Amino acid sequence: MNQARKNQSDRGQPRSRFCARVLTLCATLFSLAFLSIEAEAAAVTVAHTPQQPRSGERVTVTASLGNVTTAVLQVQAVAPGSYIRKTDPAYASTWQDIAMEKHGEDFIASIPDQLQNHRTLVRYRVKGAVAGSHAFFPSTTNAAPNFSYFVYDGMPPWKGSLQPRAAALTFSSEFLSTLPTYHLIAHERDVRRSQWDHNANRQPFFGTLVYNGRVYDHIQFHNRGQASTYVAGKNKWGLKFNPGEGFNPGVLNNRGRPYAYKWSGLNLNPCSSAWAPVNRGMAGMDEALGYRVYQLAGVPSPDTFWIQFRVIDGAEENPANQHNGDLWGLYLVIQEKNGTWLKENGLPDGNIYNPESGTKYQAKGGPDPERDYMKARSQSYRQNESWWNTHLDLPAYYGFHAVNRYVANIDLRPDGNHYLYHRPDGRWVVLPHDLDMMLIPKHHQPGYVPQSRCLDVPGIRIQYQNRAREILDLLASDPAPNGGQIGQVIAELAGKLSPRGQQRNWSELDAAMWNHHPRNHHRGQFFITPYSDHRMGGEWERTLETPDFAGFCKYILEFCTDTRAGKFRPNDGKQRGYGYEYLALEARDSKIPARPVIETKDNKTFTVSEFSSASGAKFSAIQWRVSEISAPGLAGYRAGQPYRYEIEAGWSIEQQSEAPEFQLPKEAPGGPGTYRIRARYKDDAGRCSHWSEPVQFVAGGK
Repeated sequence: MNQARKNQSDRGQPRSRFCARVLTLCATLFSLAFLSIEAEAAAVTVAHTPQQPRSGERVTVTASLGNVTTAVLQVQAVAPGSYIRKTDPAYASTWQDIAMEKHGEDFIASIPDQLQNHRTLVRYRVKGAVAGSHAFFPSTTNAAPNFSYFVYDGMPPWKGSLQPRAAALTFSSEFLSTLPTYHLIAHERDVRRSQWDHNANRQPFFGTLVYNGRVYDHIQFHNRGQASTYVAGKNKWGLKFNPGEGFNPGVLNNRGRPYAYKWSGLNLNPCSSAWAPVNRGMAGMDEALGYRVYQLAGVPSPDTFWIQFRVIDGAEENPANQHNGDLWGLYLVIQEKNGTWLKENGLPDGNIYNPESGTKYQAKGGPDPERDYMKARSQSYRQNESWWNTHLDLPAYYGFHAVNRYVANIDLRPDGNHYLYHRPDGRWVVLPHDLDMMLIPKHHQPGYVPQSRCLDVPGIRIQYQNRAREILDLLASDPAPNGGQIGQVIAELAGKLSPRGQQRNWSELDAAMWNHHPRNHHRGQFFITPYSDHRMGGEWERTLETPDFAGFCKYILEFCTDTRAGKFRPNDGKQRGYGYEYLALEARDSKIPARPVIETKDNKTFTVSEFSSASGAKFSAIQWRVSEISAPGLAGYRAGQPYRYEIEAGWSIEQQSEAPEFQLPKEAPGGPGTYRIRARYKDDAGRCSHWSEPVQFVAGGK
């Protein structure tokens, strides 16, 4: 800088500083004008009654605004089919002013009855004045800069045909209320672009979600998926809630308790795998069953639950064309694996990483998830048992690998379709993900993850096979709907889709909506039997006993239990017993001790057969376990309580002394209910026998 320009610059500095001070002072004075209002912000309450009005019902808004002197209620009615985004010019220009009257400390106003119309979203905000200035409640800077409610008179019945020109089935209003109902209100063009326009892939659009009378306004929705995004026609949805708002699912978790933490988003799966039309009509049972079985096998996994999804993007709720209107059908909510999920399950804070798409969650103060994963993966080659014990949650991995075989997770591969969670203790946990290609007796992807090489370590292999046999004995062997095992899992899940006392089921409804939907890319595929499938590692034929949802449930039950007649080999395309036999193949070990036999006369003292091993191994220990099973039809079951499964944690003890009798301690039955007791032997090489056949008994109160 030359001297002249430098002097000019120096002379300008005091003036610049003066201007800056003036601007700062102005900003301070401007802020002070709102100070009284901002100071009262924490005390501000605005509410309406009733929470979800019906058509023509008077709505009253009550506002407590601190030292605000006058207030005006501003109302915006959003008619069905005319959605207004907050970014639209109409959002700023279509408010109707209603004077609010002061009653004691509150301002009160009534919203005109003529604005309360069925399927109408009504937004409102309060404009308050004090000391010559005004402010809006909620603030215009909020992600949702208004309050809102939804006018709804209830769901009408719906009619739809499974096939063109076939008689229509009627789904009553009572039936439609048997699942949680989520309404998404959005602009028709945004809905169509999000679901079916490749140019809008992953693009967020504004919409409003209504559930259980609660309105979540100005949220964002988008399509979901990787390669399968637009393959099925009925596609996946993702919904993201506003920061600080969160979503209460309003259902009980798989432990029968309300969710303690609000969700930041929703993942909706369409119950129609893009790559497995052979399962069309299974209604999401493949995914729901898969995640539940992983949980029961001790693998941290998300909860799932079904919903009825309705999208209001047009003026008519139930037009003559069954494929138009609000109803979109059956969707499965998959709990997101993130920090909230970790807290909900009592898991310590740690990174969650997807090898296919990258970081899903980074723990507070945690290492970079991608570098963390790549480091562990590079170190894992050809490691010994000690290294794997230190770096991998082996019990959880045993359950993960066993269930992959059991429910035929054929889309699992080393570089994708699973997550990894890194616990603070340094151990990695493999998590299931993307389970929409299950229960198929043919190979597709390799069916393993990089950590599978740990099973080549002899000591680890023994432990894995012990766990595989345990899953066979405690989860896969009883097909009864109240036997505390896989038959009960299937019955519990299927019961949600075939509600008691209803003529119709949700699989039928979904078929009526989507089997011949113009947007469906696999039309006419529901309930076909036999079905020749050539998409999975060679052609195979799937058959159903009956061409309906019950037929699929029977198919799943036979796939997962000991129903095979003849020899088994992986990838043989024979559906009966495929999952059971695959797990049995991996669990097989000719050197294990003989399966013990236990007996009792009074359900208090039990005798056990002697230890025996064809391999010549010696006795090391005997383990006893007592577990409660609970379902309709079993003593002690109470309606509405979660089902209990034999494989879940109960009471157990391992004894190093060989004794022919066992006395059941008083604390073993946890209370009134139905219980099963079993025993198994362990030899001096660490191999465990199969668990004995159970003795089932009923315990009374204490």
